[in-house]
Order: sequence, then structure tokens, then C-alpha cells
Amino acid sequence: MKNPTQNSPFPTPYGTGEIAALKATIQQAQKSELYRDRLSSISISDADSWQRIPLTSRSDLQKAGLSGTRAAPLEKICHYGESSGTSGASNTTWLTADDLSANATRIMERHPEVFAPGRIILNRFPFMAAPAHLIQLVAQLGGGISIPAGNINWDVPFPRALEMAQQTRAQILAGLPLEPIVLERMARERGLDPATDFDLQYFFLGGAPLPPVIQRRIERIWKARVIELYGSTETMLLGTSCEERALHIETDFAFCEYLQLSSNEAAVDDEKSRLVVTTLGIEGSPLVRFDTGDVVQRLPDCPCGDPRPALRVLGRASDVIRIKEQTFFNSELIEAAGMAADVIDSSVFFTIALADRLVVRIETDSEAQRKLASDARDAFQECLPNVPCEIELTEPNAILDIDQIGRSPTVYKPVFVSNWKQDRRRLISITQGMMEWPAPSAQAIGRMALRAARGALRRRKLNKNL
Repeated sequence: MKNPTQNSPFPTPYGTGEIAALKATIQQAQKSELYRDRLSSISISDADSWQRIPLTSRSDLQKAGLSGTRAAPLEKICHYGESSGTSGASNTTWLTADDLSANATRIMERHPEVFAPGRIILNRFPFMAAPAHLIQLVAQLGGGISIPAGNINWDVPFPRALEMAQQTRAQILAGLPLEPIVLERMARERGLDPATDFDLQYFFLGGAPLPPVIQRRIERIWKARVIELYGSTETMLLGTSCEERALHIETDFAFCEYLQLSSNEAAVDDEKSRLVVTTLGIEGSPLVRFDTGDVVQRLPDCPCGDPRPALRVLGRASDVIRIKEQTFFNSELIEAAGMAADVIDSSVFFTIALADRLVVRIETDSEAQRKLASDARDAFQECLPNVPCEIELTEPNAILDIDQIGRSPTVYKPVFVSNWKQDRRRLISITQGMMEWPAPSAQAIGRMALRAARGALRRRKLNKNL
């Protein structure tokens, strides 16, 4: 049964408790530079008074500066973090030991079948991001044995990570959503079967939306369950997924509001909406009515039986793509492209959004699979009818260059879609999105060439001495 006050910011039966938690957050937030004046005269008692508080935008966080959100003295802070900057400039966060331990403890409580003493966790989250430290803390609290193998690390590039997963017989891999896809490719090139030559039972993945089609393929290839971690650098843990692939919100960590895409009015039922979060219980960098920029869709009561709100993340509001007067979010395009790639039996695909159509590039090394191009297009059209689509089948490594990625320790969040109408880089492959090399100026190219020539001349002179 739906709650009759579902669209109210204070739904029953949690109203009284939520208001108390929100008052505590406001009291803590007032200690920060960002909220000192903004919340100085705020008093909340009902929905109307709460909605009069202005939203906090990402630009507000950036204007606040490095320490603008810090509400605790430095003596209590144990962790500093920065967002990846995928939507613009980076934001900063400051966390206490209690902030981190509360998140780590909750992760263990929600997934006792995953984290337990003796379980080996290959921790591939980048260590500038909080999830890497949460996994380390989970292990320290008795949730397993963590191998700190962050994927932005000279010591553990992808080939080494694959070896460690096999040698240590790791049961859990925690990291970004593309990790199991890259490792699958590398395993197959070495003649290994992901399902039988590894002991991985769980993938604990976060950092970007994870459409169901990708989850299903990872589970089929590796014979392992995918659990989605949802949150952000600014908000910390917001929720994790259940066996029904629904993200359940941690309601005592985050007070969530669902606003219409085009206004600050409350969204209704399963309408696509903007997620606005007020953090609960965070000492270091509390946030009040923070517009995450995420577009979500609330789900009906979950068959898993968990009473907490369930939702699906569609992507960032700024990532909307328009094709032939139709509007889509990245996750919708990824879902359709993933269905097409699955027909070809490929895990590697990339979508280019042009003005008049979509180009879905899919890697394959099989002539038999190439004959399925029309079937792949049909699968795409079944997901997104009336959207002009071109299926392009490529040779191996054209979209995900295993050799290049294997030599580089620098890997960014996965990119599966490039909107050529807005993206100045105009990507055509996953590799380009993962490895961002800034274009050098003409002067820089000249200096590099001169240094290379001088170095070659010096080596030649030294060789003569031998």
C-alpha cells in the first residue's frame, strides 16, 4: 500500500523522529562557514518551514572553498576527500572517525553474507575516494581481509589485479563498475575462464550508475552476485542494492526529497525526479538540502521485503541527451546498448550520440557474432523504439584497449556514452574516457621534442664511451 503522504517531506510514521534528526543536522551544520549565516535564523516544525530552507547546489559547495563545509574542529577530523569532478569542479569533504565507522558498520550489517572474518576482499576502489577506506575499515571491524589494490596505483595496474584475484583466491572484489568487464577481457586473453578459474562470489560496485543489463551480464560471466553501492563523496553512504537489484536508501543516514525535474515542487509517485539529500549524523561535513544532481526513479514496494524506500538511479540531470525531440538519461542509453551487445555476446560497447541518431559500437572477434548485427539492432529498438540507431561492430581492443590500459595506472570513472553535441572531447571508446590525457599546447610539444632530441644526443655520446 502506498503511503498517503508519500510526497510530503515528512512522511508518517517517521515525522517526529525525522524532524529531531534534521534539527540535529542543522545545529551541526551551523558550525560550518557554508551554513553559518544561511541557517542562522532557521526553525523547523513542519513541511512548510523545512521547504523554505534554500537548496544547496554543487556550485554553493565550490564557492564555499576548501574548508567551507567543515563543521568539526581539525582535531576530530581523520579523513579529507575530494569528488572526482565528473560534473565540473571537485568538491571537498571532511569526515570524523565516527562518520566513517558508522558507514562501514552499516555496510557489514546490510550484507553479512558478503563480509565476514576470513573473507578476502580485493579492494580496487581508488584511494582518493571514501569507499576504498570504508572497505579497509570493514575489514578492520571483522568483515574480512582487505587487499589495498586501488586502481589508480602504479603498484596494481589491471594485469596485476587479475593475478592477485586468482592467486589470493579473493571472494569479493570492490571497485568501479567497469572493473569486472576489464578483468574479464584480460582473463580471456590469458586463456582463463572467469567463472571457473577464480573464486569471486561478489562484486561490490559503486561510483557510477549500474544498469541492470550490465549487472546481469557480470553475474552470468563470473557466476557471482553484483551488489551496487550508492552514495557520493559529499553525502557518503546513501544505500546498497538487494537481490532484486533495487537500491534501498539508508533512511537514518540520509533524509531524501524527490523534486520535479523542472521545479522545486515535490515529485509524485514513480515520476523521474531530482534527488535532494540532507545528511543525518555526519559530524565532519553535514549537508542540508543538497541537490545531488542525480535523477532517480522511485520503485514500488520491493519484493525482497525490505521496507526502506527503493529507487533506481538514472544518471545526472546535466547528462541528458536529446535525439529527435526525445530525451534520455545515460543509464537508459546504456541499458539499450547493453541489450544489443548481449545479443552479440559482448561485454564491451560504447554509444555515441549524434544530432540525428545513436551509434552503438560493439567489440567482437567472431565472424558468427557479426552476423547477428541486425538482431542486436532489434534488441536496441525493443528498449528504445523510434530512436534512430546504427550498430557498428569493431575488432577487439578498438573500444577497450587492454594493452594500453594494462600499461597505465591512471583510470577514471567508466564512460559508456559520449554526447558529441556537448562533449568537446568527442569520445569513441571506453579507453579514451578512462584515460584522459590533456592536449598539450604547441609550445609544450616543442619543448618535449627538444628535450627528447637532447636526451637522444646525450645517450648517443655516452654509448660511444662503451
